[in-house]
Amino acid sequence: MTSTPPIRDRAVRLAALVHTAWAEGLGHDEFRDDQNFLEVGGHSMCAARITQTLKSRLGVSLTVGEFLAHPTVTELSLFLADQVPAAHTATLGSGVLGSDVLDTRAGA
Repeated sequence: MTSTPPIRDRAVRLAALVHTAWAEGLGHDEFRDDQNFLEVGGHSMCAARITQTLKSRLGVSLTVGEFLAHPTVTELSLFLADQVPAAHTATLGSGVLGSDVLDTRAGA
């Protein structure tokens, strides 16, 4: 029997994918995972592109409103970790976030 990884472990695995989607959508990767999407050059059309990319890559339902409600890579990764099936996140590599960043974002 396989146990489901905790949400934070899944969020760490998702963070690299979310960071990559942001970099592709923004056209640059000059941001930290704790920086606000709008403050690093994001706008509504960019959010729509990134949302579509993440929906396609992860097979989840994600609205632009949900994306904007979780305005950092860290927060969005935590949100998506609860949406993406655990079996899917198990196939992802290690994320780019340290547990200290997740601790501050998750309120742990």
